[in-house]
This record gives sequence, C-alpha cells and structure tokens, in this order.
Amino acid sequence: MKKTALGFAAAIALGLASFSAPASALPVAPGIAAQSSSEVTTVQYRHRHRPVCTMKTVVSRGHHGKRIVKRVRVCR
Repeated sequence: MKKTALGFAAAIALGLASFSAPASALPVAPGIAAQSSSEVTTVQYRHRHRPVCTMKTVVSRGHHGKRIVKRVRVCR
C-alpha cells in the first residue's frame, strides 16, 4: 500500500514539474524563418482505373476463302 501511494505521489510530482518547465523545442533555422508556414497541404490523388478487357471473336477469310476464327483481347 505504501508503494502504491508513493508511486502516485511521484507521478503527481513529475506531472507538476513538467507543466512548470518551459518547452524546449528545436530552434528554427535562419533560412526557414523567412518562409511562411501553412497548415494546408496540397495532395494530388490519382485514381487508377483498372482496364476492362473482353474477348472478341473476329471472323475473317483466309487465302482460299477458308474461314479463320480468332479470339482477340480488347481492353478499354
């Protein structure tokens, strides 16, 4: 029970100490300070359409009038 109470007291003490200490952020580089920082980020989204392919039957005539049937893949 004492260990638990001591742990809570330590957590509260660390919490109060962290709020009272100043924030130590990384200083801004001199070249970057002249630029304005914007909250808006431009993103390009390109939706890729999958090709829709079907099989088409093509009938033609050969050298001596013989019927030739070919199956051709057609994509759009």
